[in-house]
Amino acid sequence: MLFVLYINDLPSVVANYVRIFADDTKVYTRSDVEGAPQILQKDLDSLQDWSQQWLMNFHPEKCHVLKLGNKRSEAVYYMTGTDASGEACSIALEESDFEKDLGVYVDNNLSFSKHVALSAAKANIVMGVIRRSFDYLTVEVFLQLYKSLVRPILEYGHAVWQPQHKTLCQEVERVQRRATKLISSLKDKPYSERLATLKLPCLEHRRKRGDMIEVYKYLHDFYKTERPQFSFFAGRDTRGSTLKLSKPRYRLNVRGNFFSERVVNTWNSLPDQVVTAPSVNAFKARLDAHWKDLPSVFDPECY
Repeated sequence: MLFVLYINDLPSVVANYVRIFADDTKVYTRSDVEGAPQILQKDLDSLQDWSQQWLMNFHPEKCHVLKLGNKRSEAVYYMTGTDASGEACSIALEESDFEKDLGVYVDNNLSFSKHVALSAAKANIVMGVIRRSFDYLTVEVFLQLYKSLVRPILEYGHAVWQPQHKTLCQEVERVQRRATKLISSLKDKPYSERLATLKLPCLEHRRKRGDMIEVYKYLHDFYKTERPQFSFFAGRDTRGSTLKLSKPRYRLNVRGNFFSERVVNTWNSLPDQVVTAPSVNAFKARLDAHWKDLPSVFDPECY
């Protein structure tokens, strides 16, 4: 807490957007803004002046530049460091293909393939430990271990990294597909049948369900923070719910996978009784009841 108070004035010295978490600082801006590279470089200089004033120097060799999107600036950014002899010198910041931000690996093309691969690998390691630790797994023990130790790894931050391509969706689902084979009495049954027997929805369905819960929370002001740019449907079509969202137009597929775009069609398909639920728990119960007969609950569409 004292450290947070110590760095609390840091955002005031930069002109662009800045986010701080513990000792991690991110400065960012839109590349299509006139003079963006020059303003960003000036912010880096201001941050170094601030760090020297408070005796908390940045380490340029640990700082990286991540450029997102198809049209990336060719600008090179610099910070002051020291050479081998200890003399001050200007160091060009290394450009990276991905960076870890609050547990999510963000890559420069926003495919999140790196995050999916690392999450699947980590979940598989945990499953391997479980497999070696138990000679026999009952359904109850498996579900408790899987839900508490494995599935959270595969679902952490899914609203951000939702798989855009089928191959990534399959890579995540494959972990649960293999995990359900640990129960000897089910390993020879089809995947969808194993899930139905265990009452374990596929991960694809759970991500869609999680998206709907997040939309509900945003629209009903459960979050005291800036929300995605949702706008309500202003047409004459009165069918469906009273909380219909308008569908934004976009040119690139990657934009269509953003949370505020991809959730619109699914949300608009929900009946008024679901979207106007009085509480989050009531919304979850009504949503599950509305979707209980969907084949995709236990049979992922990405396969």
